[in-house]
Amino acid sequence: MGASGAVVAADGGDSDAVSELSPIDVVGSAERADGPVEGYLAGRSDTGTKTGAPIIETPQSLSVVTREQLEDRGAIDLVEGVAYTPGISIQNRASQSVIDSFSIRLRGFSAQDATFRDGTQLQAGLAYDAPLEIYGVERIEVLRGPASVLYGQGQPGGLINLVTKKPTDEPLHEFGMQLGSDNHRRVFADVSDALDDEGDWRYRLTGMWQEADSHIDFVNDDRIYLAPSLRWQPSEATRWTLLARYQVNETRYPWSAFPRAGTKEPGPNGRIPDNRYIGEPGFDRYDATTVGFGSILEQQLTDWLAFEQNLRYRRVRYDVLDVFRNYFGPYIDDELRTLLNRGIRARFDDGETITADNRLVARVDHGSFEHTLLAGVDYKRLKLNSRDSGFLTIEGPAAELDLFDPVYGRDFTPPQPEDFTTTRTEADQIGLYLQEHVRIADRLVLNLGGRYDSVSERSSDAAEEDQSELSLRAGAVYLFDGGWAPYVSYSESFAPEYGRNPVSGADYDPIRGEQIEAGLRWRPPGVGLAVTAAAFDILRSNELEQNPDNPGNPQDQVQVGETRSRGAELEVLADLATGLQLTGGYTWQQVEVEEAGASGTTEGKRLTDRPEHLASLWLDYSVVGGALDGLGLGAGVRYTGTSFADTANTFKYPVATLVDAAVRYQLNPQIGLQLSVTNLLDEQPVYCGGQQPTATCDYGVPRELLGTLTYRWQ
Repeated sequence: MGASGAVVAADGGDSDAVSELSPIDVVGSAERADGPVEGYLAGRSDTGTKTGAPIIETPQSLSVVTREQLEDRGAIDLVEGVAYTPGISIQNRASQSVIDSFSIRLRGFSAQDATFRDGTQLQAGLAYDAPLEIYGVERIEVLRGPASVLYGQGQPGGLINLVTKKPTDEPLHEFGMQLGSDNHRRVFADVSDALDDEGDWRYRLTGMWQEADSHIDFVNDDRIYLAPSLRWQPSEATRWTLLARYQVNETRYPWSAFPRAGTKEPGPNGRIPDNRYIGEPGFDRYDATTVGFGSILEQQLTDWLAFEQNLRYRRVRYDVLDVFRNYFGPYIDDELRTLLNRGIRARFDDGETITADNRLVARVDHGSFEHTLLAGVDYKRLKLNSRDSGFLTIEGPAAELDLFDPVYGRDFTPPQPEDFTTTRTEADQIGLYLQEHVRIADRLVLNLGGRYDSVSERSSDAAEEDQSELSLRAGAVYLFDGGWAPYVSYSESFAPEYGRNPVSGADYDPIRGEQIEAGLRWRPPGVGLAVTAAAFDILRSNELEQNPDNPGNPQDQVQVGETRSRGAELEVLADLATGLQLTGGYTWQQVEVEEAGASGTTEGKRLTDRPEHLASLWLDYSVVGGALDGLGLGAGVRYTGTSFADTANTFKYPVATLVDAAVRYQLNPQIGLQLSVTNLLDEQPVYCGGQQPTATCDYGVPRELLGTLTYRWQ
């Protein structure tokens, strides 16, 4: 069909017998690796290879939590967002939404330094951080296992990559309100459209305002989020996206330090309320302000060569003021343990990070070989200024708090200028990496990569410390008929360990991680189904431990520590034409100390709070047609097995089985209503750190309800 819409006869001449039809615009629906996904199943990802390769060709475990999954479950923070992802364990505590990445573990290792945005690391080197607002996220991608070959320093458990909402090709307009438990109030909006008639310039503005309390007295959860973005795409060869982000969080840290008597066991004065706050409302605060600017450039240089660049600047300022349990003597009355002895702390941090990832991607085919070659230079810079009082005791009656009849507002002396220690830290990392991703005869896929990193750190008046590391990854995938794809891989990670042994004067080497993984993916053609099974073995080495030859000097730390995490995972995703969608996962893991220093008493012991069994299942059904058209129902269950509560492995945390649910109704194409409930049955296990009477205990998170009204228009 010509541009005019005239139909040409088969012999090439005009035919009066053929009717003239109106032009038909065909819009490509191919999924972008960094864009929105329709439904629960993503086909591509940038996180696993940085080249947008199909997930089935990635020789490492990778999960994508789509926007639709988040909305169906009513997830509004990072912890809730990844709660149904295999390989992830979450601390079921009141503090999990304050610094959310601290409450998440990937294959048994902390996610504290494992959070990324659009492929650039967010937090490395920062002691604290702001909660990560996920309303501005298009999807969450979880890469399990070491990933230093592409991302530099990190933990061996993997990483969580937040893919930011960007300007859309079609107009988008959304406005909504939420009301929920504990005076939760939220207003949100998301708008995207063209700025010119040609559509070369497009914008998006995403924003959210929230005021909320929590189930802990005096602990608020207030936040503002604003994220404008602008895209310039004058041709298919050029796409440049500018991103900005402003976020303010105001809350208090929900410290808890309850004795066994009154929580896990009956107490002389009854049960300690689960909403008890042990700090000082008039003094305490955890306030964080985040400002970020970014740029994502994609330039096709030739028909086979492209240049890509991710730049990001981020500044985080936070003020932390806390009154909490005194670590040196938690109770004033050791017999009854009803009078808590409290301490105090103040900390003010100002951190800046700059990340720049520049890469060339070459796609070359010859014969039965399809090559995707990646070469990159990655740079990270951190500046952190910190004023920290450390943990101080409170003198006089203000130190006391009756856990059953608290009195707040007593006079006490806050930290004074002479109590503070000021530190300044600067760190730079530059990495050079290469990767070859080759598909042979449409069957065998090989992925080979290597990276060299140089890291330098300067802290206050200390001398500059330099470390370097070589990281490798190798993997193979075989693509069988029917959507079957077994794979095997080896990958490495590293994390700088700054400082030196004050006794021997020896410098420390980076902490290293290495993993062997084997798995099987199944994605049958034409069916909305994806199944992944994987087995892994991770060893983290060069951990600092007490020198076994000098057990009397705690400053004599040597790198003899080793931790091993081994296990298996299963993930099932379904997006069926019948309206049924599901995501399910199971994890079996053992995380234990392979080698310990000093007396070696923890050698062979499991790490605390690492459940051996984790399982989850979310089912969602949308009614299509009939009298109930527009109705959607969702229900899920999350199971966390027992884990050890102490390093000696003598006492365990309890099992937690939590049920979630959601019901929604689309009144018309514009207006939708939803009610979401987490922990529907209000199960609150009590987590105690030991069996002794002085062991401290925490309550699990209670039931929370959230009602949402959304209005969308063209």
